[in-house]
Amino acid sequence: MTTSDDVGVVGTFYPVQGDSVPAVLLLPGYNQLRGEWAAFASYLQRNGIAALTIDLRGQGDSTRQLTAEGVRALRHEQFGTRDFQNMQLDAEAAVSWLQDQPGIKKSGIAIAGASVGANVALRYIAVNEDIAAILLLSPGINYKGLRTDDVITSVGSRPLRIVVSQYDSFAFESSKRLVEIRREAGQVADEKELIISTGNRHGTDMLTDVKNLPEILLAWFQQVLLGIAPEPTKPVAPSAESPAPAKASGAASSPASAPPATQPAPAK
Repeated sequence: MTTSDDVGVVGTFYPVQGDSVPAVLLLPGYNQLRGEWAAFASYLQRNGIAALTIDLRGQGDSTRQLTAEGVRALRHEQFGTRDFQNMQLDAEAAVSWLQDQPGIKKSGIAIAGASVGANVALRYIAVNEDIAAILLLSPGINYKGLRTDDVITSVGSRPLRIVVSQYDSFAFESSKRLVEIRREAGQVADEKELIISTGNRHGTDMLTDVKNLPEILLAWFQQVLLGIAPEPTKPVAPSAESPAPAKASGAASSPASAPPATQPAPAK
């Protein structure tokens, strides 16, 4: 994949055979790699939803930009605010790549981001009304100059889930404020938009350390992308390493039966 400013973005695609298949683009956090989403991407794939994970610019394998002077090496440690803002071009290129894949339903693409990736996702959907649903893990009001309070109302009526740990203080306060802004704008139609767990896990760490969370999120994606009605709600429960959650909202589902997943493939 190549962005509109000539950055090579590298990803891994988890395909699902069939026609009109929904897909989720998964964005990692700061100084994180696409592999942090691998287990959840495979889980989606096994249950009928394709997934694409990418390394955001300056991270992992996405470190080359073609310029008039030749190839420029990108290192996130040297990034300024503009460089982080341009990460939404990485999301744009990835969504375009997904839309070009055989069998992918163009109107059935969702986006998910963790930490800084959540902010990138939110800023991207502000300029792309075609994104079907949005999942944010530990978003912040401002990470690396990427604000979210000025674009949260761009979600409109699209399905939204925000997941945060109660003792991840900045992300927790940020998430509450984002929901408040939506409520003030009259946009909150789903009381389950905010999922809160105790503990201090951040970003994709919650997917492995908070029991039932992957099942809850899979059920939500199946509902909004495939039209599958959720089963009765189960609470978000922690793993052995995490304390019990204070509260949690969301529909939980056991993994649906599915044929063996197709091996993920490089997406370039």
